[in-house]
Amino acid sequence: MKFTTQPQSKKEYFFSQPHQPFFTLGIANAVIFMLLFIPIYHGLTKIDTLFFHAFSMIFLVFTNFFYGFLYTTFPRFSGTEPIAVRKYLFVFLLQIFAAITFLVGVWWSIVWYVAALFVAVGFARTLHIFYDIYKHTLLPKRDQYWIIVALGTGAISNILFVLSLIPCSCQSSIFFDMAVEFGVYLYMIFLAFVIGFRMVPFFSHIMAWKHNKLLHLEIFLLFLLHSFLATSFKEALFIVDLIAGGLIVRELKNIQLPFPNREPLLWILHISLFWLGGGLLLGAIIEAFEAFGGWYSLQLPLHLLVLGFLTTILIGFGTRVTLGHSGNMLRVDKTTVWIFYFTQVVVLGRIIFSILGSFGKISPFFDISAGLWIILFIWWMTKYSKTLLFGAKVS
Repeated sequence: MKFTTQPQSKKEYFFSQPHQPFFTLGIANAVIFMLLFIPIYHGLTKIDTLFFHAFSMIFLVFTNFFYGFLYTTFPRFSGTEPIAVRKYLFVFLLQIFAAITFLVGVWWSIVWYVAALFVAVGFARTLHIFYDIYKHTLLPKRDQYWIIVALGTGAISNILFVLSLIPCSCQSSIFFDMAVEFGVYLYMIFLAFVIGFRMVPFFSHIMAWKHNKLLHLEIFLLFLLHSFLATSFKEALFIVDLIAGGLIVRELKNIQLPFPNREPLLWILHISLFWLGGGLLLGAIIEAFEAFGGWYSLQLPLHLLVLGFLTTILIGFGTRVTLGHSGNMLRVDKTTVWIFYFTQVVVLGRIIFSILGSFGKISPFFDISAGLWIILFIWWMTKYSKTLLFGAKVS
């Protein structure tokens, strides 16, 4: 399968499709900011550890992957012309400036406001571009609508992070907690859910599936309720996630994905959707233990979704897009299969860290968990760097 014709110049090729610069920046940030997070988590600096980790992962890592995928596929969803290079390169430059200024903020935290401003302008520009496409498309646009809603909540999350930085006598931790909840559940997880439930059944050639037309609204409202309860009444969180997980599982049962199957590019995506439903259900059980048993899981319910669902689907989609849009066949070798397996090792490492960390055994399990994340992205980039950057053929 071939989507594009490669330009002659390697530089021209790199910037010719949105996923190439954005994926590259996302992978670089995934490694850099996790490497920095390790000493920061161990208290070797005086900066806000939680802010550093949450903001960098949401806006400087995963947002780049979203931009790379959506600037490529949003016009395809809508039956319109591809987005002009100059438009997405402007947002790409904003993301580079955001990453640089955020790094400077490690030593001079006031610069974090500047990083958030770059992120905000990127969101504003992206929403303007996508909404213009949405207004003019003649195709069904339910998914496009919810994609725009998810990006909008991402922009709101960014504003809440800024508010949490402002010194005041108020309860600024509420802004931070709400920023994380909006950023993770209503932005990242919900956006990946919308994309995943559109693309994975399509890739799997599911034709008989009757869509639950209210599912997007139901999940969005449940995640919105989750976000508010997380800052006000945590004892009820498990009920909300239990309902959301049940809805996802029921929908997956109706889809009847052909799993297991022999095609790695499919089963990795199927596993990611199973993690969405399963992660919510398992997270609900953990939240119940935390509420009534006094156990602290070090944010395990959130990480089950971010690592189990989001990172798994990211690696699956990232591999598929990189191969397909470089003119390669949609086939992977044994090395890539092992990379796919390794995504689940990363999830397992985070689960083990939470279990042992809750009993005070932070080291070396935190370092192992963070190290597995770093290895995953370095391994993937080592395998696909020439294809992603220059469109090289995979042997």
